[in-house]
Amino acid sequence: MTRRFSPEELTFLRNRVPITRVVKTLLQLPTRSTNGKLSFACPLCGNFDTSINVAHNLARCFVCRENFNPIELVMHQLHIGFVDSVRWLKNSNHAAPSQNTLTTATSNHRPTGLGDILADIMQGLSDGKPDDAPQSITQRLAALERSVRDLYRVIDELRSSLQ
Repeated sequence: MTRRFSPEELTFLRNRVPITRVVKTLLQLPTRSTNGKLSFACPLCGNFDTSINVAHNLARCFVCRENFNPIELVMHQLHIGFVDSVRWLKNSNHAAPSQNTLTTATSNHRPTGLGDILADIMQGLSDGKPDDAPQSITQRLAALERSVRDLYRVIDELRSSLQ
């Protein structure tokens, strides 16, 4: 059985689609701001005893004791399954970065992923193009990222053998 979504796509949706953007803009959940902290109406119980952890890109309801990543939040709020939630997020113009991804350093100083750099371009490609064009580009970007990771690994091995 073939996978419907690549691991790179799912990782991007879980970790790179800002949870705050999913709450406020995409799902337009009712929100409150108390002492500068954003809380939202939990899609399971409706309480506002919630919090968002931007560093881990997770939302939490302290009443339900549930954590939500962007995909799970969409699933519960829209009452749809995993596959439909992933499709919904992919088609929701979620990719507009909040900061310049070209200058964003990662914690291990690895190169920034191509998907992160080109994410804002991807949303514009679906306008006036066939529906499969963004998917094809996503697959090509994922293959390029794998190649770059493999190349980076070879370079690291060469560096260590020269020392």
